[in-house]
Amino acid sequence: MHNLFHPSTIDQSFAHDGKGLPGGIKKMGDNGKFTWNTDPHLNRIIRFREPELRLLARTFEDSDDWEETKLVSIHSKEILSVLNKLSSFKNKLTHFENIITVCWDETIDMGKSIKSETIFPNHDNYEVIYSGPHFFVGNPLYKTPRELCEKNQDYDNIYLTEISEDFFPRVNFLPIKLDETFFKSVKSFKPVESWFDYYKVGMSKMISLTGERSLQPAILAPKVSHIYGVISVAFKEIDNLLEFSGLSSSIVLDFFVKSIGAANLTDGKLKYFPLGVDKMFHAKIFARTLILNCLNNKYSPLWSASFRKDYLHDEWAKNDSRLKPYSSLSNEWSWNTPLRNFYERRQALVELDVLSAMALGLSCEELILIYNIQFPVLQSYEENTYYDTKGNLVFTNNSQGLRAVGVDTKTWNEIKEMKEGETYVHKIEKSEFYRGLEITFYAPFDKCDRVEDYKVAWAHFEKVFSKGK
Repeated sequence: MHNLFHPSTIDQSFAHDGKGLPGGIKKMGDNGKFTWNTDPHLNRIIRFREPELRLLARTFEDSDDWEETKLVSIHSKEILSVLNKLSSFKNKLTHFENIITVCWDETIDMGKSIKSETIFPNHDNYEVIYSGPHFFVGNPLYKTPRELCEKNQDYDNIYLTEISEDFFPRVNFLPIKLDETFFKSVKSFKPVESWFDYYKVGMSKMISLTGERSLQPAILAPKVSHIYGVISVAFKEIDNLLEFSGLSSSIVLDFFVKSIGAANLTDGKLKYFPLGVDKMFHAKIFARTLILNCLNNKYSPLWSASFRKDYLHDEWAKNDSRLKPYSSLSNEWSWNTPLRNFYERRQALVELDVLSAMALGLSCEELILIYNIQFPVLQSYEENTYYDTKGNLVFTNNSQGLRAVGVDTKTWNEIKEMKEGETYVHKIEKSEFYRGLEITFYAPFDKCDRVEDYKVAWAHFEKVFSKGK
């Protein structure tokens, strides 16, 4: 048994009749808040026999050596059916030409290749060296270090609606000198040839198994490198880059990582990630991946090289004025090309969840099962996050990554019942980077239901693919 929060769950699960579905890691309590789930269920008991061990070996190690496979975290028997489908997906990252890199070691390379300094970088001089807090799921411009950055909390969220087209956040590390030592000291698991010229998918090396998301991928631009706390994958084929980024941004592959239960994301784990889905899914996955990641003009070449006329005929899975139409896109990147408001970026990630689940052979019910069981923090975030009619995030009280975004609880209680046509001007105080900036929120305010959005999106894409669009 995994995810146990009280010993009573064990004995009571053996006595359970097996009816109904087991709950997730957390459940909604009578007080309206999520609490740790100690409820018993017969299906919480997992018996690891030869078939189950063979399944784990195939899924996580692409191997038939079941007698030596590592056990992973499985919350309930229902999860085994999801793993069984993922194990039957034949193509893996290791089957495609790629370069996995960890770059600069903060200890070994300090004073040799890099130095510690917090400034706004010059991208053309290879000064953009990322740390983990810089990016998040589908967002390479997530946070910027404060002027004095000494700990993980010393970062401010970046408002994508307020940045210029050439913006890069502050960095904490710089190259000492652009010489052969710098360019050749990139630490990679394969020989590196012009590694800096590639777009690459960066992810935090440390896996947060209890956080909102364990897997946090974003596409990093050419000339951008990173410290050892980040691991990245570069591809020679752009299609592989976009597919890997899109799939990795879904909760399906996040679930895959959570199940491994490891503290670090290594090349040995990355190479077994599924990759190589049916091409019928490419245009939909690529379009959403690009409009999430191409946030400044350094992504203009990627956008132009990847643009398809199919994107112009794409549609959101639901009608909402906060979602700008795909017909507004063109093959030339501009500031207006990517998604910049919080609401539309959330919807793109929801649709990537659905498209990834479909592409990897899962059902809508299995996608919802994964969400309900493995993502209690994300559920809590969704339950307590509200948007205005323009797509701005007005209030959230659970997201650790968005603490300075939106109004505080006191203000929220004062404005949450505002009617259509009313506005509230919010002056940012908690962010050093945006202190004094005023943002207008437009009532009424609403929140989203991720499970319902999954169902709507699933029905939409089933219809689209049945027509061969």
